[in-house]
Amino acid sequence: MNKVRSILHSIVCCAALFVLLTSCDNNVVYQDAKILNREGWYKQDLVTFDYQATDTTGTYNVIIDIRNTNEYEYQNLWLFLHSVSPDGIEFSDTLECVLADNYGRWIGKSSGSMYELPVIALSEIRFPKAGNYRFDLAQGMRTDTLQGIHEIGIHIEQVKMEADGKE
Repeated sequence: MNKVRSILHSIVCCAALFVLLTSCDNNVVYQDAKILNREGWYKQDLVTFDYQATDTTGTYNVIIDIRNTNEYEYQNLWLFLHSVSPDGIEFSDTLECVLADNYGRWIGKSSGSMYELPVIALSEIRFPKAGNYRFDLAQGMRTDTLQGIHEIGIHIEQVKMEADGKE
């Protein structure tokens, strides 16, 4: 009887975890990714994403999705983020994305030899004007051609506020 109860407990826990993990994606309003050149990510190559904002009152997180392989030889990745709003307002920032711990172990989810890590680039922002927001990403490493970064993506998720106004 205890074995059956243990199995049922495991099934319920797995089902709850599945619901929790799949419900996290319900807030994603935009997602796109670009596979980089097989020869490497050249310093001069911009990766561009266009987001059509319609909600000017919601709060959002802009998250950079990085997929790398074991060929990547650094612990971190520096990115230059540049964005332009529909009315031409520009914003630039430099992001340090830590991809491995101090022992060289990759951080994030792995699938075979591919590692994926989301990094929050902009936290709890609003899109004050409806229209196209462009996000450009460039690698900011000292290497002209960066090996081992397979794909760069972006996703934008709406921050859900609780009824009392707190997250």
